[in-house]
Amino acid sequence: PERDNLTATQPEVAPRRHEAVAILFCDIVGFTAYCDQHPPETVVSHLQAFVEAVETVVDDAGMEKIKTIGDAFMATSGLLRPVDTPLLTAVGCGLQMARTTSEIEPYWDVRVGVHYGPIVAGIVGKRQYQFDVWGDTVNIAARLVQHAPPGSVAMTHAAWQEIQDDCQARSIGVTEIKGKGEIELFECYALRNSE
Repeated sequence: PERDNLTATQPEVAPRRHEAVAILFCDIVGFTAYCDQHPPETVVSHLQAFVEAVETVVDDAGMEKIKTIGDAFMATSGLLRPVDTPLLTAVGCGLQMARTTSEIEPYWDVRVGVHYGPIVAGIVGKRQYQFDVWGDTVNIAARLVQHAPPGSVAMTHAAWQEIQDDCQARSIGVTEIKGKGEIELFECYALRNSE
């Protein structure tokens, strides 16, 4: 039947391990409270503007959007498009996201978490399938976003050490990260050679 034809069109993409990919998560500060205080049409209109703005930032940085989950936006650096420094590119992209979203209505603050390392990428599902990424690198980046001060990028001490010559950052302390124990986190607030 016709329904079977829909599933037959799923693209064949073999899952692959990639050794050096930066994962970025960005989410809106106070989004749940904002939703409670505004009509759905306004929420969706502003969320659409937010997503379009960060999609442009991601594309301009040479990165790839993976998906949105509510008000969270997920992207990768060094996965589908080659970049010289995936981690530094992702951090710069996160800082640009913060600047961009603070300039468009309703002037949201965002938090960004970035991590770098190996991931697995592929497509799962038969209906509404999508390309996605998995692994410890993804899990850590998703948890870091919760610890980022608004307008900055949170990363582990190990990630910061990789780019410390190019990144202005400060320690935000040792924090319990689910499944990883206590890790010192850094807040990147600027790139050294940015305008």
